[in-house]
Amino acid sequence: MTSIFGLLGRKPAAQPSATSAGLPAWARPLFVSALQPALVERGRTRVWTIRDDSSTAVISDQFKAHAGDYHQRYAASDHFERLFRQAMQETGVRVAERPLILDLGSGSGVNSVVPCRRLFEGARCVATDLSGELLAMLAAYLDEIDAADEAACVQMDAMSSHVAPGAFDLVTGAAILHHLERPQDGLAAAARALRPGGCAIFFEPFDGYGIVRLAYERILAEAELRGAPLDPPVERALRNLVIDIAARTDPDPGSAQFRALDDKWLFSGERVAAMAEAAGFARTHIVPHNAQPDFYQLLAPIHLRLAGVPETTLPDWAMAIVRSYDAALTPAFKRKAPLEASIVLVKADA
Repeated sequence: MTSIFGLLGRKPAAQPSATSAGLPAWARPLFVSALQPALVERGRTRVWTIRDDSSTAVISDQFKAHAGDYHQRYAASDHFERLFRQAMQETGVRVAERPLILDLGSGSGVNSVVPCRRLFEGARCVATDLSGELLAMLAAYLDEIDAADEAACVQMDAMSSHVAPGAFDLVTGAAILHHLERPQDGLAAAARALRPGGCAIFFEPFDGYGIVRLAYERILAEAELRGAPLDPPVERALRNLVIDIAARTDPDPGSAQFRALDDKWLFSGERVAAMAEAAGFARTHIVPHNAQPDFYQLLAPIHLRLAGVPETTLPDWAMAIVRSYDAALTPAFKRKAPLEASIVLVKADA
């Protein structure tokens, strides 16, 4: 299993740090529910859990038995650090000095806790996730860099009310809301945890993916018209992407198909704004990530690689179709129809 050090291109310290076995003192007032050890190694509690928790939230096997594979596949710490910087620069939001941070759905923390430690000097973070396996990776990393007292790793349903209301300066979530049956509960949890004037930053997929769906549907249809079948792995990957995008675009939350999806939503700006207002946020900003003139051309090989076909490329005629979408849609339009965007929310001052 690849460690966070391996993903960051760094080596761990020669010896683990000697740290207290207890929860960091700063973290104790941040919980209204009692904690108990979930993972203890070498006399230190690495991961905590909520005592007598009644949550019924569940996660799929990719976050448990296959947690290491998921962690390695999607880790992109430098990328997410850039997204944090972009979100704050474009919106002008300011985070308190030495902030208290609540991270929802932390996973291994490589895309959230690690960037926040770089960006916010003296930050202290409560990292939450349903996967104890992923949190254990984060705890081991923090222990090795002698930063275990800067974070509390807690296995819990972050949508619950176990943390103290109004206690945090910043709430973060790297690709968490689109996994939830009720993403409005995630925004409500963030608003509840924030102090007046605090902010939340989430990174999520949006319904601009509909344009990608059209491009891939056109490639599949053109292959049939030409009588020139795509390589089977490529065809399978494109068909699966079309099906996935269709299922997540304005889905029916009451359907069995929706409940079976791991990735459930492609958000619209209107849906996000409505959920944020209902949760009690005063301001909502959507900061698009993708506006490059050749964005769709860059994206297609990434989609194939993530589908497990890194050595196979689209034929020239198929890439010409992708290029036609880049040529037809300006960067300004792509900002209005993002595939991925940062959601920046600000809670009203008292």
